[in-house]
Amino acid sequence: MLLLSLVAVAQDTTKPGQMRQGLTETQRFSRKAASFSGMVSDDGKFFLADPDAEVWTVTNPEALQSHHGHRVTLQAQTTSQTNEIRVLCVKPGDGELRSAAKQGDAAFRR
Repeated sequence: MLLLSLVAVAQDTTKPGQMRQGLTETQRFSRKAASFSGMVSDDGKFFLADPDAEVWTVTNPEALQSHHGHRVTLQAQTTSQTNEIRVLCVKPGDGELRSAAKQGDAAFRR
């Protein structure tokens, strides 16, 4: 019985990278949307996020169709392994970053 189980384990040649290929697009991205401000590339396939100048590949560039080359604020789901985002909502930006934290919150009263 022990010999049979060792043979079965030895035949399993699945590599760690192969396991991720079976994930659907929904499973690849984070469930929670994140907000970003930055610049859309001229072709809409990349997004340059402020303030750290991180470049994200847009998996659904049709969502940014009318915003090519403009500053925008967007909500998107991310995947950190491949630096991809799936855009959920786009708002024209005014070039000014706005903080989501409020100075009056309890977290700042220490």
